[in-house]
Amino acid sequence: MWWTETRGLIAVALVVAAIAFAWTRIENPGTAVDVAATTTTTTTTLPPTTTTSAEQAALEICERAQTFVDATADLADDAGPGPVAHFALDFWSDVLALAAPQIRTEVVAVVNYYESYIETAEPFEFSTTKVILGGDKERLQQLITRPAPGLVASRALIGFGCGLEVADQPRMSAKAFDELEDRLLDPPDDE
Repeated sequence: MWWTETRGLIAVALVVAAIAFAWTRIENPGTAVDVAATTTTTTTTLPPTTTTSAEQAALEICERAQTFVDATADLADDAGPGPVAHFALDFWSDVLALAAPQIRTEVVAVVNYYESYIETAEPFEFSTTKVILGGDKERLQQLITRPAPGLVASRALIGFGCGLEVADQPRMSAKAFDELEDRLLDPPDDE
């Protein structure tokens, strides 16, 4: 457990450091190497840098993040986790298509998480009770009682880069899940 939390914190720190480094390169593209290259006289035309495409991808991710935040805010209070999970899957799939190679592994893990969650919970109308009574309760327990791989780092990236807090995964404490399971499968005897 300790190693998992430490590994997650290290991953978040590395992602934030990579974003900060990339951000400073976008904001201050001239480095000593760049300056030396531009002071030499040559007639060769340099190809356009990827900063524009990386910047455009970041803007598109932030626009999609805003759409995701707005869509989840517009849901009724009793909408449940289903619509949010579908919005999240669509959003993170879009991010995957735009993400830099350095963060794709994290985003792939998030997309896989939401695909698994929807596959497990949707046939039971996203009801934890219904899944416990007739579905793959062990899989659901793993999905909602543990942090989704890559989600903490990916949400931090969106928060840092876009200034938006996108929806988190559906969560339930392991203790609450076990208590619900015990009540449903081993009801107390009425004596």
